[in-house]
Amino acid sequence: MTAFAKATGAVVLPLALFVLWYRVAADYGDSVTSGTYHLSQNGETSTVVLKPDHTFRQELSRSGELRRAEGSWSRFGEGGVAFSKGFLAVSGQELAPDGTAIADLKKKFGFLVSLEMRQYYVWWYERVDPSPGRTAYGTYSSDEAGVQASLILKQDHMFEQTVSRVPGVKQANGTWTTTQNGDIVFSSGFLKTSGEPLNQNETASAMDPRGSVLQIEIAATSKSGVPTFRKEQFPW
Repeated sequence: MTAFAKATGAVVLPLALFVLWYRVAADYGDSVTSGTYHLSQNGETSTVVLKPDHTFRQELSRSGELRRAEGSWSRFGEGGVAFSKGFLAVSGQELAPDGTAIADLKKKFGFLVSLEMRQYYVWWYERVDPSPGRTAYGTYSSDEAGVQASLILKQDHMFEQTVSRVPGVKQANGTWTTTQNGDIVFSSGFLKTSGEPLNQNETASAMDPRGSVLQIEIAATSKSGVPTFRKEQFPW
C-alpha cells in the first residue's frame, strides 16, 4: 500500500465513522423512540412499552401495589415525547397542567436511549393592573388548560390566590420572597393547576417578574435525580 493510500485511508475511515455515528445520534424518529423502557428509582419500578402505532402500556410498582395503564404517545420538537393522561406519574415527576406527562428523549454517547421525565411545568399569569414602577406586586390572572386563576401579590409580601376548575374553587394565602437575582419564590401554600397546594418535594417560583407576565414554574425535586426510563436495547 502506497503512502498516499495510507494517508487517504487515515482520513476517510474516521470521517466515514463520524458520519455513521452522527446519523445514529441525530435520529429521534419513531423507530428510535419505540421500544421497552425500565425505571428503578425512589423505591419504585416501572416499565413502559412504546409501540410503533403510538400507543403505550405501562406497569408501575410502588409500596407493594401494582398498577397498569394504557394510552397514546406522540413526538414533538427534537426529542420531546408527550404521553396521554393515562400515564402513571413516577416519584419526582411533574405532570403538565392538562394532566399529560412529558419526557425528553436522551441519547448518551449518541446511541444509549433513555426517557427523562419532566420535573416542572410553567404556568403563565398576566398582569391585569398597571405596573407601578415595574414592581412585582399587583393583580394577575391566568386562563389556560381549562383552569382559571387569579393571584394578588401584596406589598407586604403576602399573596392571595384563587384557582377555579371543575368541580370547585380553591383559595390560598401565603408569602412571597425575592431572591438576590430578582426571582420570586412562593411559600408552600401556593396552589398548583390541580387546585392542590405544593407537596413537600415541590416548589413554585417566578423568573424575573418585572413586567406584564409572571412565568411561574412548578417544579418537583428528587433525591435520586431526574426520573429516567432506560431503553431495553441489548439482549443481555
